[in-house]
Amino acid sequence: MKTEAATKERSKFIALLDSISAGNVYFVTGKNGSGKSRFFAYATQTMCEAQLTAAPQTSRLLCLSGTMHDKYPRIIYKYSPEIGGVVYLGNKVNNNMVSDIAPFRTLCYHMVRNASAKEYLFHARSVMERLNFDQRIKLKFRYAKNRKVEAFGAVDPQVDYVLDTFKNDPRLMDRYLEHISAGNILLADMCFFRNQEEYGLDELSSGEKQYALALLGFIFCGSRNSVVFYDEPENSLHPSWQLSIVKDLAEVASDFHHGSTLIVATHSPLIASSVRNGSVYVCDLPAGQNWQRSDLYGRTSDTVLREQFHLFSARSPEVAKIINTCLTYISRNQTGGDEFHQAQDQLRSYNLDLTPDDPLYEVVTTIMRF
Repeated sequence: MKTEAATKERSKFIALLDSISAGNVYFVTGKNGSGKSRFFAYATQTMCEAQLTAAPQTSRLLCLSGTMHDKYPRIIYKYSPEIGGVVYLGNKVNNNMVSDIAPFRTLCYHMVRNASAKEYLFHARSVMERLNFDQRIKLKFRYAKNRKVEAFGAVDPQVDYVLDTFKNDPRLMDRYLEHISAGNILLADMCFFRNQEEYGLDELSSGEKQYALALLGFIFCGSRNSVVFYDEPENSLHPSWQLSIVKDLAEVASDFHHGSTLIVATHSPLIASSVRNGSVYVCDLPAGQNWQRSDLYGRTSDTVLREQFHLFSARSPEVAKIINTCLTYISRNQTGGDEFHQAQDQLRSYNLDLTPDDPLYEVVTTIMRF
């Protein structure tokens, strides 16, 4: 039975992957264990293997992650980023270890490689403005382990990477790229500036790091006709950034990396409803057998929770339960007994502070009058 279920699930994943069209945005939803991670693992494994053939399915496969524990297969995070067909910007470095700096080292390689590309720098500037950062990044390096090459005799251990003007010396950046590619030096820190004050990666919030990594990663590591997988982008992000992160990625695809496709696994109604309807599709696992055109944009979070995530109220279940208990006693005209007063006292103990525009404001006020 387990084999039969796995076979059916695999057939579903094949159909979902085969029906993806370039240039669209796809959201995968579903409860934990419903198959989102398994679909991502199957899809990225399949596409990565295709990148190694003479007939790749996309110009670039980019894998992003909002979680330390993504389920991308080993071939994804062990694939050499220098080859360019597959780029992993998550934290896994082998089967049992994760690294905070690893995705920024991959980003650094692509930034240095594109240091003189005006279009890349132009779009990166808008990301820095959105995060309220200055238009420069300091790259700090260290010797790689067991490397005796005197790399810092040729390049300094740190260099400013300028975004607001095209002042990056191409010959200098080529020397850094040569030593990075040879494994002589490794990125030790990537420092951002706000009002000229320096912030290393350890001093940024997890949300700032993730937002910068995702947007700068797509800009510098992506290309036209890329396919971008993003696993649980909502982690560590403020709700306002949940509303904007995939929308911003979609704008990069529309304005710069034309024809790119975004595939996002999420538990967040804010993310699932953040991109304008049109070329946006959703699939709710495990029941979903195909992509459905999305109409979630502009709807309230409660509506999206109900229609896409099957959660009929964002309110605490304890609150909903005790209110229903009180209403049951009232409907039966049993408000004089100890049971009703105990339920009423329990509701009062929650210290609810509902505003008059809350649908339950009048209900709770009425209950408390008895």
